[in-house]
Amino acid sequence: MDLQSILGKLFANAGAVGIEGVFQFVFGPQQAYWSEVKAGSRTEAGRHASPDVTIEVAEKDFLGIMSGIANVEELFASGRLKIGGNMGLATLLPQIIEHAMHGGAVAEKVDMNKRYPTPPRFSEKLTAGLPTQRSVERVARSDLSVAEFRSRYLPNGIPLVISNALHDWPLFKLSREESLVHFAELQGITRHGDYVKKTFSTERDFRSTSMAEFIASLDQPTTKSADGAPPAYMGNNILPAQLLQQIKYPPYFDAAQFIPPRIWIGPKGTLTPLHRDDTDNLFAQVWGQKTFTLAAPHHREALGTWSTAPKGGLDGCDFNPDAPDYQRFPAARDVPFLRVTLEAGDLLFLPEGWFHQVESVSTSLSVNFWVNSGRGW
Repeated sequence: MDLQSILGKLFANAGAVGIEGVFQFVFGPQQAYWSEVKAGSRTEAGRHASPDVTIEVAEKDFLGIMSGIANVEELFASGRLKIGGNMGLATLLPQIIEHAMHGGAVAEKVDMNKRYPTPPRFSEKLTAGLPTQRSVERVARSDLSVAEFRSRYLPNGIPLVISNALHDWPLFKLSREESLVHFAELQGITRHGDYVKKTFSTERDFRSTSMAEFIASLDQPTTKSADGAPPAYMGNNILPAQLLQQIKYPPYFDAAQFIPPRIWIGPKGTLTPLHRDDTDNLFAQVWGQKTFTLAAPHHREALGTWSTAPKGGLDGCDFNPDAPDYQRFPAARDVPFLRVTLEAGDLLFLPEGWFHQVESVSTSLSVNFWVNSGRGW
C-alpha cells in the first residue's frame, strides 16, 4: 500500500472521533501528502497552502508507526519526528493512530471540546461499600511485600504512599545538574497559559520544547501571570526510551500490565485540576514535592464530574477543592478530601477512579505508570 493510501486509511474515521483539521506530512524534499479531516476526510499529494499541523518524519519511521513497531511519541521525543503548527491538534495523533488500528467504526460523533455526562464505574460501588477513608497510609517499601499490596490495597482500591521506594533508580540518585546529560537531544511538549481552565481541551497552548533547556530554566523565578495562569508545565509526556535505564518498574504489577511510563517536569505552582484516571496509577516522585488532593470514586455526582466522550473517557470535575462553591455543589460539603504530600523517593498507589488534584510544591520531576490491571469500570 502506498503512502497516500495509508494516510487515507489513517484519517478515514478521524472526523467521527471529533478531530478536524489539515494534517501535512512531509517524508522528504519531494515527498509530501496532506489529509483534510472534517465529517469525512480526503488525502492528496503535495503541500497544502495552510495546514493546521505539519509533521516531518522519515518514510521508514512512519511505516514503523503504522505497523505498530514504532511509537509516535517516542519518535518525537528523540527528534526523529518534528511537529509544527497546532500542537494541541498534533497531540491527538496517537489517538488517531490507535483508532485507525484498533477502533473500528464509531456510532456517535464526539466533540473533543464538549462535556458529556459521566457514566458510573465499578470503583464507585467498591469504595461506597468500604469505611470512609480519612487519611492516606504511608508504608516503607521494605515493610510492604508484593503479596500484601495485592491482597490488601489493590483489590479494595485503597490509596497508599510507599516511602523510600526509588532508592534503586539511577535517575533518583543523580542531581538535577548531573541528569541533564541524559535529557540532551530529547524533546517534550509543554503546556502554557491557563491550561487548568482548559483541562483536556485541544485548545490548550502546547509547545515543542527541549527537555534539557526546560529543566535548566527551572532555576529561574516563576510567578503566576497577571491573569493568574500557572507556570509552564511539561506534563504527561512519554518517558523517552533513552531514560528507561534510569528508572525501575515497580514490582507490584506484572510487567505486561504496564502502559509506557510518563514523565512530568515543572516548577513550583504547576497544577493539574481535579479529575480521575481510568486505570490504576503508580506515581513516583523523583525530585521535589507534590501535593495530592484526593476524593473517593463514589463522590462523582457531588463533584460535578464530566467526561470527554459519551461512553466515558477522560473525566474532569467542575468542583474546585481549593475554592469550593458549595452553592453550586452543596453535596460536596460531605466529601472527605484527603491531602498527602509526596516527598522525593515516594511512590503513590492511586487506584482507578480516585479523584485527584495535583500541585507542585517545589521544582519537581515525577514519573508515573498507568496499569492495565483489569479491575474494570
